[in-house]
Amino acid sequence: MDETKSRGTRPSRPAGRKSRNTTTTAGPAAPGKAPAAKRPVKGGAVSKSTASAEREMMVRMAAYFRAERRGFAPGYEIEDWLAAEAEVTARTAAAPARKARKTAARKPKSG
Repeated sequence: MDETKSRGTRPSRPAGRKSRNTTTTAGPAAPGKAPAAKRPVKGGAVSKSTASAEREMMVRMAAYFRAERRGFAPGYEIEDWLAAEAEVTARTAAAPARKARKTAARKPKSG
């Protein structure tokens, strides 16, 4: 039986030849592939960097909408940013963070 038929459509590599797709763990990621996402922390906790990045995005959006309301007139960027920060701080302080829900323990089925 032919070797290519038993192993699929790809013929085997000659011994001693390295694969083209060799990367080290410290090397850059392959083009077109995003780095692996970190798993969220158990218990619903949010890391400090994630919370600050989320807050900054909220401030950016609020500042943009303030600028849009006034027609993007130049010279008010700092005022828009400071007002947006105050708005986001007031919103996040008013709504306390949700606690992770505990699931009820099930009783074993009798029978």
